[in-house]
Amino acid sequence: MLEARILESEREKNELYSIRYKIFVEQEKTVPADEYENCLLKDECDEQAYHIGCYEDNTLVGFFSLILKMEDELLEVEKTHNLLPIKDEKCAEVMRLVVLDTPYTENVSEKGRVINLLFAKLKEIIISEKITHLLLQSREKSKKMYERIGFLQVGDFKLYRGKTYQCPMKLDVMKVNQRIVDISQ
Repeated sequence: MLEARILESEREKNELYSIRYKIFVEQEKTVPADEYENCLLKDECDEQAYHIGCYEDNTLVGFFSLILKMEDELLEVEKTHNLLPIKDEKCAEVMRLVVLDTPYTENVSEKGRVINLLFAKLKEIIISEKITHLLLQSREKSKKMYERIGFLQVGDFKLYRGKTYQCPMKLDVMKVNQRIVDISQ
């Protein structure tokens, strides 16, 4: 049975960090390897993040991390793209949204189902944390998917960590029709 949940155990989180490393460092080469030890793509911001995983039985099939903005600190997307915080906005950054290629996720509708479950869990966090806006960095190939969700590009593409060009995107969660998000529509 397919289910999304917040990852609590170190084992679950390390599995996520290990898969992120394989995808973003080894396969796509969009993150520099020399910044990470033990083949785990884990950043400082991961300590205060929510990590959401979607599982088919005990197999991780999709995930992302949600970084909550701390009082006077800037989120990675704000630092990279020189975005200024806006008063009365409570922001969080969606990082490294991935739906893995597994026997379960072979077709687009199943991948969409995984994303829908991940975003249903995100909605719960948005409500509990009183988040008003989501930020993320998108590569060109993912930008259209985020726009279908309701994200808007809020800056130019810039080189991220010397590896890949990404643009900042922002979503006003109050404008997303009482739900986040059914991308299958």
